[in-house]
Amino acid sequence: LLTQAVEIRQKLAQTDEELDAVAHALGGGYVRPAVGGDLIRDGAGVLPTGRNIHALDPFRVPSAAAAARGAQIAQKVLEAQRAAAADGAWPETVAVTLWGLNEIKTRGESVAVVLELVGA
Repeated sequence: LLTQAVEIRQKLAQTDEELDAVAHALGGGYVRPAVGGDLIRDGAGVLPTGRNIHALDPFRVPSAAAAARGAQIAQKVLEAQRAAAADGAWPETVAVTLWGLNEIKTRGESVAVVLELVGA
């Protein structure tokens, strides 16, 4: 825990790069991309600020918790569809809505539903 605190403190000290990055971008310069996020939820990897952030990192989506929730959701959807079918048949199609904001908030739960439905 102390090691994490020291890392966060060091990275917070680099936040003066934010204004430099804005000025550089306004001048047509390249601003290095990095994963954005919440310091408390996502940890020190979101620091320092002053980078061209993106919210979805394909290496972190879905999270382990989102994958577990997504698998449960997919199984419940399939069970409900089979129960509703007169002959108990598997559904021929299933639709899943993917919204960026929901993926950010749930850390990829809908992506996990799709992965479960295709057997990945």
